[in-house]
Amino acid sequence: MSEPTEGFAPLRGASVGGLSALVTAWAHTVGGGMAPSDASIVLLALVCSAVGYATAVAPTGAAPRTRLLVVLAAAQSIGHLLLTVVDSHHHGPMITEQMFAAHVVAVLVGALAIRGAELGIRRAVTSLGRALPLLAALVVDDKRIAPPLPVYRIPGSPRLLDLSGCGNRGPPARTA
Repeated sequence: MSEPTEGFAPLRGASVGGLSALVTAWAHTVGGGMAPSDASIVLLALVCSAVGYATAVAPTGAAPRTRLLVVLAAAQSIGHLLLTVVDSHHHGPMITEQMFAAHVVAVLVGALAIRGAELGIRRAVTSLGRALPLLAALVVDDKRIAPPLPVYRIPGSPRLLDLSGCGNRGPPARTA
């Protein structure tokens, strides 16, 4: 399977940013943390947007799958720290096993979702690239099925308003 091209970088960045914010909040809550407050949701969205932008503008390396996992894990870690600090949810000096497992599952599910989206988009673009020339050949046909219609012209003046004075319209002629 071919690796993603640079054309997919904005898609990958947006996916990493949006998915990281959603999945980090979910994993933190499922792992035993508090539900995020409004302030932490805003900060989490900003941080994950920055991570997504960094992912989009970074050059594609030799191992994009590994890099995707590392970026998602970094986003989960930063998001976990942010949710812990902003919401004042302290679960001791160590992260609990349940929360660690939830964040690991979130990284794996996020990576699978992003890779699946990239593969789906790539297949859709390839199929569309094959179908468009066929559709264009069917729609744009130089041969006409019906003969051209004749054009009928009414003899008369080519001017819009004929002011020459000749014609049969007007008041009746005065007879003496």
